[in-house]
Amino acid sequence: MYESLLRLPYFQGMSKDDITAILGKVTFDFKRYGDGDVIFRKGEKCDKFIILIQGRLSSFANAPDRTYSITEELFAPTPIEAHSTFGYDTKYQRDYIAKDNCTILLIDKQHLFGELSKHSIFTINLLNIICRRTQLIEQNIWNYNSTNLAGRITQFIAARCETQKGEKHISIKMERLATLLCETRLNISKALNEMQDAGHLTLHRGGITLHAIEKTLKEFE
Repeated sequence: MYESLLRLPYFQGMSKDDITAILGKVTFDFKRYGDGDVIFRKGEKCDKFIILIQGRLSSFANAPDRTYSITEELFAPTPIEAHSTFGYDTKYQRDYIAKDNCTILLIDKQHLFGELSKHSIFTINLLNIICRRTQLIEQNIWNYNSTNLAGRITQFIAARCETQKGEKHISIKMERLATLLCETRLNISKALNEMQDAGHLTLHRGGITLHAIEKTLKEFE
Protein backbone atom coordinates (compact mmCIF):
# COMPACT_ATOMS: atom_id res chain seq x y z
CA MET A 1 0.00 0.00 0.00
CA TYR A 2 2.80 2.46 0.94
CA GLU A 3 4.70 1.96 -2.29
CA SER A 4 1.53 2.16 -4.37
CA LEU A 5 0.41 5.44 -2.82
CA LEU A 6 3.88 7.00 -3.08
CA ARG A 7 3.76 6.50 -6.85
CA LEU A 8 0.52 8.44 -7.17
CA PRO A 9 0.60 12.16 -8.14
CA TYR A 10 -0.98 13.49 -4.94
CA PHE A 11 1.40 11.61 -2.62
CA GLN A 12 4.77 11.86 -4.35
CA GLY A 13 7.47 13.07 -1.99
CA MET A 14 5.68 12.03 1.20
CA SER A 15 7.36 9.88 3.83
CA LYS A 16 6.02 6.54 5.08
CA ASP A 17 5.18 8.25 8.38
CA ASP A 18 3.00 10.75 6.48
CA ILE A 19 1.25 7.93 4.62
CA THR A 20 0.73 5.98 7.85
CA ALA A 21 -0.88 9.02 9.48
CA ILE A 22 -3.17 9.52 6.49
CA LEU A 23 -4.20 5.86 6.28
CA GLY A 24 -5.22 5.96 9.92
CA LYS A 25 -7.67 8.83 9.40
CA VAL A 26 -8.65 9.02 5.75
CA THR A 27 -10.98 6.60 3.98
CA PHE A 28 -9.65 5.29 0.67
CA ASP A 29 -12.26 3.81 -1.63
CA PHE A 30 -11.02 1.50 -4.39
CA LYS A 31 -13.34 0.64 -7.26
CA ARG A 32 -12.74 -1.73 -10.16
CA TYR A 33 -14.33 -1.42 -13.57
CA GLY A 34 -14.52 -3.70 -16.59
CA ASP A 35 -14.12 -2.79 -20.24
CA GLY A 36 -16.91 -0.44 -21.31
CA ASP A 37 -18.13 0.39 -17.80
CA VAL A 38 -19.10 4.03 -17.29
CA ILE A 39 -17.04 5.60 -14.51
CA PHE A 40 -18.40 9.15 -14.61
CA ARG A 41 -20.55 11.18 -16.96
CA LYS A 42 -20.27 14.85 -17.80
CA GLY A 43 -22.44 16.87 -15.46
CA GLU A 44 -22.14 14.52 -12.49
CA LYS A 45 -21.02 16.12 -9.25
CA CYS A 46 -17.26 16.05 -8.64
CA ASP A 47 -16.88 15.84 -4.87
CA LYS A 48 -13.97 13.40 -4.65
CA PHE A 49 -10.32 13.23 -5.59
CA ILE A 50 -10.15 10.61 -8.32
CA ILE A 51 -7.00 8.80 -9.39
CA LEU A 52 -6.69 6.13 -12.04
CA ILE A 53 -4.23 3.78 -10.35
CA GLN A 54 -4.33 0.79 -12.67
CA GLY A 55 -5.22 0.24 -16.31
CA ARG A 56 -6.55 2.81 -18.75
CA LEU A 57 -9.74 4.65 -19.51
CA SER A 58 -11.29 6.63 -22.33
CA SER A 59 -12.09 10.32 -21.94
CA PHE A 60 -14.84 11.74 -24.18
CA ALA A 61 -15.63 15.43 -24.72
CA ASN A 62 -18.36 16.86 -26.93
CA ALA A 63 -18.27 20.37 -28.40
CA PRO A 64 -21.01 22.65 -27.02
CA ASP A 65 -22.76 22.67 -30.40
CA ARG A 66 -22.21 18.90 -30.75
CA THR A 67 -20.67 19.25 -34.20
CA TYR A 68 -17.51 17.41 -33.15
CA SER A 69 -16.10 15.38 -30.27
CA ILE A 70 -12.71 14.21 -29.01
CA THR A 71 -11.84 10.87 -27.46
CA GLU A 72 -8.49 10.13 -25.83
CA GLU A 73 -6.99 7.43 -23.63
CA LEU A 74 -5.62 8.11 -20.15
CA PHE A 75 -3.15 5.75 -18.52
CA ALA A 76 -2.41 5.04 -14.85
CA PRO A 77 -1.34 6.67 -12.67
CA THR A 78 -3.17 9.89 -13.41
CA PRO A 79 -5.57 12.19 -11.51
CA ILE A 80 -8.99 12.76 -13.05
CA GLU A 81 -10.26 16.35 -13.30
CA ALA A 82 -8.65 17.68 -10.14
CA HIS A 83 -9.62 21.16 -11.38
CA SER A 84 -13.32 20.24 -11.27
CA THR A 85 -13.19 19.52 -7.53
CA PHE A 86 -13.13 23.26 -6.72
CA GLY A 87 -14.50 26.50 -8.12
CA TYR A 88 -17.88 27.63 -9.38
CA ASP A 89 -18.74 24.54 -11.42
CA THR A 90 -17.87 21.37 -9.52
CA LYS A 91 -19.13 18.94 -12.12
CA TYR A 92 -17.24 16.62 -14.44
CA GLN A 93 -16.59 18.15 -17.83
CA ARG A 94 -16.16 14.87 -19.73
CA ASP A 95 -17.34 11.28 -19.86
CA TYR A 96 -14.99 8.56 -18.59
CA ILE A 97 -15.30 4.97 -19.76
CA ALA A 98 -13.14 2.03 -18.62
CA LYS A 99 -10.85 0.38 -21.15
CA ASP A 100 -10.12 -3.26 -20.38
CA ASN A 101 -9.98 -3.55 -16.56
CA CYS A 102 -9.03 -0.55 -14.46
CA THR A 103 -8.93 0.49 -10.82
CA ILE A 104 -9.92 3.92 -9.48
CA LEU A 105 -8.99 5.42 -6.10
CA LEU A 106 -11.55 7.83 -4.63
CA ILE A 107 -10.94 10.15 -1.68
CA ASP A 108 -13.81 12.25 -0.37
CA LYS A 109 -13.13 15.99 -0.70
CA GLN A 110 -14.03 16.60 2.95
CA HIS A 111 -10.75 14.94 3.93
CA LEU A 112 -8.80 17.76 2.26
CA PHE A 113 -10.10 20.17 4.88
CA GLY A 114 -9.21 17.71 7.61
CA GLU A 115 -6.26 15.35 7.61
CA LEU A 116 -4.84 15.91 4.11
CA SER A 117 -4.46 19.68 4.54
CA LYS A 118 -2.06 19.02 7.41
CA HIS A 119 0.48 17.66 4.94
CA SER A 120 2.03 20.48 2.93
CA ILE A 121 3.42 18.08 0.32
CA PHE A 122 -0.08 16.89 -0.56
CA THR A 123 -1.28 20.49 -0.90
CA ILE A 124 1.70 21.40 -3.09
CA ASN A 125 1.14 18.35 -5.30
CA LEU A 126 -2.53 19.25 -5.69
CA LEU A 127 -1.69 22.86 -6.61
CA ASN A 128 0.95 21.68 -9.07
CA ILE A 129 -1.54 19.39 -10.81
CA ILE A 130 -4.15 22.14 -11.17
CA CYS A 131 -1.61 24.82 -12.11
CA ARG A 132 0.02 22.59 -14.71
CA ARG A 133 -3.30 22.20 -16.48
CA THR A 134 -3.83 25.97 -16.43
CA GLN A 135 -0.35 26.51 -17.84
CA LEU A 136 -0.97 24.02 -20.66
CA ILE A 137 -4.18 25.86 -21.60
CA GLU A 138 -2.27 29.16 -21.64
CA GLN A 139 0.49 27.66 -23.77
CA ASN A 140 -2.01 26.19 -26.22
CA ILE A 141 -3.65 29.60 -26.67
CA TRP A 142 -0.43 31.50 -27.31
CA ASN A 143 1.27 28.75 -29.30
CA TYR A 144 -1.64 28.58 -31.72
CA ASN A 145 0.35 30.42 -34.38
CA SER A 146 1.61 27.85 -36.85
CA THR A 147 1.64 29.08 -40.43
CA ASN A 148 1.57 25.45 -41.53
CA LEU A 149 -1.95 24.08 -41.91
CA ALA A 150 -0.92 20.66 -40.57
CA GLY A 151 0.38 22.41 -37.46
CA ARG A 152 -2.84 24.38 -37.04
CA ILE A 153 -4.91 21.20 -37.31
CA THR A 154 -2.75 19.49 -34.69
CA GLN A 155 -2.86 22.50 -32.36
CA PHE A 156 -6.65 22.69 -32.73
CA ILE A 157 -6.97 19.11 -31.53
CA ALA A 158 -4.32 19.43 -28.80
CA ALA A 159 -6.01 22.50 -27.30
CA ARG A 160 -9.11 20.40 -26.63
CA CYS A 161 -7.35 17.41 -25.06
CA GLU A 162 -6.59 16.64 -21.43
CA THR A 163 -3.04 15.50 -22.13
CA GLN A 164 -0.52 16.36 -24.81
CA LYS A 165 0.58 12.81 -25.52
CA GLY A 166 -0.75 9.59 -26.90
CA GLU A 167 -3.46 8.74 -29.41
CA LYS A 168 -6.36 11.14 -29.98
CA HIS A 169 -9.50 10.66 -32.02
CA ILE A 170 -11.65 13.53 -33.23
CA SER A 171 -15.04 12.91 -34.81
CA ILE A 172 -15.66 15.83 -37.14
CA LYS A 173 -16.76 16.51 -40.68
CA MET A 174 -14.13 18.03 -42.94
CA GLU A 175 -16.42 20.95 -43.77
CA ARG A 176 -16.79 21.77 -40.06
CA LEU A 177 -13.02 21.59 -39.47
CA ALA A 178 -12.49 23.87 -42.47
CA THR A 179 -14.97 26.40 -41.05
CA LEU A 180 -13.37 26.36 -37.60
CA LEU A 181 -9.90 26.90 -39.08
CA CYS A 182 -11.08 29.47 -41.65
CA GLU A 183 -9.82 27.32 -44.49
CA THR A 184 -11.28 25.70 -47.57
CA ARG A 185 -12.38 22.07 -47.46
CA LEU A 186 -9.91 21.35 -50.28
CA ASN A 187 -6.95 22.70 -48.29
CA ILE A 188 -8.00 20.75 -45.19
CA SER A 189 -8.35 17.56 -47.21
CA LYS A 190 -4.95 18.03 -48.82
CA ALA A 191 -3.22 18.71 -45.48
CA LEU A 192 -4.83 15.71 -43.79
CA ASN A 193 -3.93 13.36 -46.60
CA GLU A 194 -0.32 14.57 -46.51
CA MET A 195 -0.25 13.97 -42.75
CA GLN A 196 -1.67 10.50 -43.30
CA ASP A 197 0.95 9.73 -45.95
CA ALA A 198 3.63 10.84 -43.45
CA GLY A 199 2.25 8.45 -40.81
CA HIS A 200 0.96 11.07 -38.36
CA LEU A 201 -2.69 10.12 -38.55
CA THR A 202 -5.33 7.85 -40.03
CA LEU A 203 -8.42 9.22 -41.72
CA HIS A 204 -11.77 7.56 -41.09
CA ARG A 205 -15.24 8.31 -42.36
CA GLY A 206 -16.18 11.37 -40.31
CA GLY A 207 -13.08 11.24 -38.11
CA ILE A 208 -9.34 11.56 -37.61
CA THR A 209 -7.03 9.52 -35.38
CA LEU A 210 -3.72 11.11 -34.41
CA HIS A 211 -1.34 8.31 -33.44
CA ALA A 212 1.02 10.24 -31.13
CA ILE A 213 0.04 13.87 -30.72
CA GLU A 214 3.27 14.81 -28.95
CA LYS A 215 5.31 13.76 -31.99
CA THR A 216 3.04 15.57 -34.42
CA LEU A 217 3.12 18.75 -32.32
CA LYS A 218 6.91 18.65 -32.31
CA GLU A 219 7.02 18.02 -36.06
CA PHE A 220 4.90 21.09 -36.85
CA GLU A 221 5.80 23.47 -34.02
